[in-house]
Amino acid sequence: MTAPWDEAEDQNIMQTLKKTKRKSMIRSILISVTVSVLMLIIVFFGAAQLVGHLSSNALYSEQRYMRISSPNEFNSGFRDNRGFLSGVMELQTYKIVDAVPIPWKNRWLNYNAWWFPFTTGAYGGSNSLTVEDPSMKQEGYEYYRGYNSYNGQREMAFYIPGVDYGGRILNDLPELDKMNEDKRVEFAISFDKDYSFEEVKGLLPAGAKPVWYWVDTYDEREGFNFKPYPNENDPAKMNYPTPMNANYGVYGFGVQPDWAQAKPEDFIGAVQIGVDKKDNHHSEYLRIFNYLKKDKPAPEAGDVRILGVVVTGTADGLKSLKGQTYVRGAALGAVVDKY
Repeated sequence: MTAPWDEAEDQNIMQTLKKTKRKSMIRSILISVTVSVLMLIIVFFGAAQLVGHLSSNALYSEQRYMRISSPNEFNSGFRDNRGFLSGVMELQTYKIVDAVPIPWKNRWLNYNAWWFPFTTGAYGGSNSLTVEDPSMKQEGYEYYRGYNSYNGQREMAFYIPGVDYGGRILNDLPELDKMNEDKRVEFAISFDKDYSFEEVKGLLPAGAKPVWYWVDTYDEREGFNFKPYPNENDPAKMNYPTPMNANYGVYGFGVQPDWAQAKPEDFIGAVQIGVDKKDNHHSEYLRIFNYLKKDKPAPEAGDVRILGVVVTGTADGLKSLKGQTYVRGAALGAVVDKY
């Protein structure tokens, strides 16, 4: 028979054990919560640092690529929508036409850690639209003129020397006679053949200010459909190549908003940096690098051959280009008032 004091002692021991167990459980929960919170803070802080690094790399990569792939187009700012281990960046661009800036387009760029399969979001689409030109249709052109989808301005077109376009090559220089003489105008001038940089400087008249030089980077012209090919629906009819659009497939170098000098070494240097950095555009940089250098260790300034230029000036000043034998094509770009 258990004594009354033994029962009381047992109860005290049980209560003490329960209290100890409860305290231990609470302590474990608090430790687990604290560790979890600290781990989440570390993970999110690390992810934020990584995303910041990815964002900077994506921005600098796109800015470098724009310098060789965007004729007379410059970055004016950006918005960065960051998520967990990924983000989407919106870049705003503008053009300068004879000292007059024109808002041009928005570019969207996704970035994420290579091992992270999800992205914050993908935006964008085509930055140009096409509108049927009755005169071009009447003359048998197989393509439409491109327009900027943000402001309705014309997009430039470029014609590669030696490529058979079936005689369908734009010459918009006569349009200058219909404009007010003070209009500020941008033109893509395609040459009859490739020239050296020094030769181009001697070709252009004073009224046409070169702001961007189009470089020959076309190593595999067959791959670009640079020859006429049979029409699938009518084998007796031939389809002809279309010009290179300013948004894709043209590379070169030009002046910058804060630097009015341009030289072939700028292009070679930009390509060399792209080869070294090994970013998203590395394959294109490497292709251009190898094409320019041929069998040499590295390309030289003399390897940069100019196929055309982007010029700006007044409508009156650009009339000096009419009748020049080296002008194979002249596609009108942006047009703006001085004020």
